[in-house]
Amino acid sequence: MIKSEIQTSTYALNFGTLIGIVTVVFNLMLFFLDAHYQGGTLASIVPILISVGFINYGIFQYRKDNNGYVSISESLKVGVGAALMAGIIGTLYGLLLTEFLDPQFMDKTFEIAKQKMLEGNKELSIEDANNAIEVSKNFTTIPIRIAGGLLGSIFFGFFISLIGGLILKKSKPE
Repeated sequence: MIKSEIQTSTYALNFGTLIGIVTVVFNLMLFFLDAHYQGGTLASIVPILISVGFINYGIFQYRKDNNGYVSISESLKVGVGAALMAGIIGTLYGLLLTEFLDPQFMDKTFEIAKQKMLEGNKELSIEDANNAIEVSKNFTTIPIRIAGGLLGSIFFGFFISLIGGLILKKSKPE
């Protein structure tokens, strides 16, 4: 009987899809509670914990299904692939949110940011705050948001899977 080799891509797709779906559900919950403008610690930490948990669980599951062995390169393939898949789903959700579900999202977010700038720095003039917002708007075009979302996901996935791979690494005996 020939045993088929397991593919890292299967784990990357499965766990990346899980990360994407769970994160989108969390963000939809924030949207329906009208809490998606505030950001805050919880809104930032929960998606990170979801990603870290599922990426490392994906690497662990791959190792388990690979007779207890996983290399760092296999860990990176699973982790970066999962992060890329999650990044695609998350970026698509972000575009759906800002273009269809809440087309005023960016304007409201910039207004909140301007208020925080003015409250945090009493010496800042309204004109300076408006200029800072105008510069920031240059970085919120759809192509830049797509590139930033995907590159950020890949970068994050690389470091998380590298750490997870170093912890879970177990080489096959020669």
